[in-house]
Amino acid sequence: MNTYPIRFLLMFAMLFAPISSLADVAPDPLSKGMTPTRKDSRVQMVSQEVVIHLDRKWCRVEADFVLQNRSRSAAIMETGFPTGYKDEVRDLRVWRNGKEVKTKSAVEHEIQESDKEAAVYHWTLWNMRFAPGEKVALKVSYLVKPRKNHDYLITPYRQFLGQIEEEAAGPAAAPEVVRVIDGMTSYSTGYIMVTGAEWHGPITDATVTFLHPHGAAAVRWLSPAANFTVSPSAIEYRFANIEPDFDVEVEFSEQPLPVEIALVKQAIGATKQSQGLVNHLHYLEVMQACLAAGNCGQSD
Repeated sequence: MNTYPIRFLLMFAMLFAPISSLADVAPDPLSKGMTPTRKDSRVQMVSQEVVIHLDRKWCRVEADFVLQNRSRSAAIMETGFPTGYKDEVRDLRVWRNGKEVKTKSAVEHEIQESDKEAAVYHWTLWNMRFAPGEKVALKVSYLVKPRKNHDYLITPYRQFLGQIEEEAAGPAAAPEVVRVIDGMTSYSTGYIMVTGAEWHGPITDATVTFLHPHGAAAVRWLSPAANFTVSPSAIEYRFANIEPDFDVEVEFSEQPLPVEIALVKQAIGATKQSQGLVNHLHYLEVMQACLAAGNCGQSD
């Protein structure tokens, strides 16, 4: 019976920010950077169940996977999780069939262009072995830092902020408008699905759930824009038999949607120049309705 060494790259939840990179399965993640590569084994990701607890400081991620070796040969893998350029991921722990796995940290320097500095990737690595046909339950938990959307970042939710600020410019800005502007802070994070396509065969069942104390009322934009369900505390995506070519992203606020809508209406009534506020109110009301319907296709 033959065994063959393979290096796999698993990319779970990472923040969608200018500093982050997508990643694919690679036979040697510490020399190939984030370069996509071909599938080299018959290990299938049968299922994945991911829960992301949204928070403006650190999002807590709990991910459960079932992996199965579909080959009649054993497979030995070094599995790698990219933890960002600096401190985007922390407190990462891994369990195999309920037993915690020993991990190690490593740093990769990838030279992309000879006249530029090498890109630096931080990794958490661990070894896995699959007997022929073996099914393994893998659990990963960690904290990931969301991106805070600063003034220089235009996001779907913040697209009218500049117009609102311009119309409110001057010493006599209505306090109601100032409250709206001050409250338009948002955060972005997501879950990278595309790397799941690099395992053997489709993912039979996959769920990604975002939890927040305000539930869907915390969400200001999301992608995919449809095929999700909403509960009082969560938004859940469920996928079946996929080799994903998409990722899941969310922009959220610590301010509930109904509260912000009420504040914007007050601000519109307190100022003469309010087209930016009117546009923003329309966006919020459309978002509130489409979240309830489970389809925000027109806001994507």
